[in-house]
Amino acid sequence: MMKFAKYKDFDSFFEHLPPNEQAICAPLRELILENFPELKEKFSYGAPFYHFNTRICFLYPASLPYSGIEKGVSLGFNRGHLLSNDDRLLDLGDRKEVAYIRLLSPSDIAADRFLELLHEAVLLDIEIASYKKR
Repeated sequence: MMKFAKYKDFDSFFEHLPPNEQAICAPLRELILENFPELKEKFSYGAPFYHFNTRICFLYPASLPYSGIEKGVSLGFNRGHLLSNDDRLLDLGDRKEVAYIRLLSPSDIAADRFLELLHEAVLLDIEIASYKKR
């Protein structure tokens, strides 16, 4: 199991992942950054988080400490409890705010559905930031 590491970039994080997690993380990251270039990638808890005004989402592989899963990668949404989740993709578990989508293979990446959730999460982030400025 990996220890929390202070990665400076995605490449150093990526090279430490097992191949099955690499196969999921790479296309997820590409999906996020190609469709939301305004998001900035920053590392916390050894994992990549994607920010606009605040944290929007993150990738959390099973090989990281405290992942809570035995295999695969979790796509987490920091304000998942506020997202519509009509198709029940997001799992809150016993958490109050952060919700996850668990992916066991690259074929689990439902790009259109994920992009809808990401778009909603970015709009929510913008709305919350504008409310706080008032």
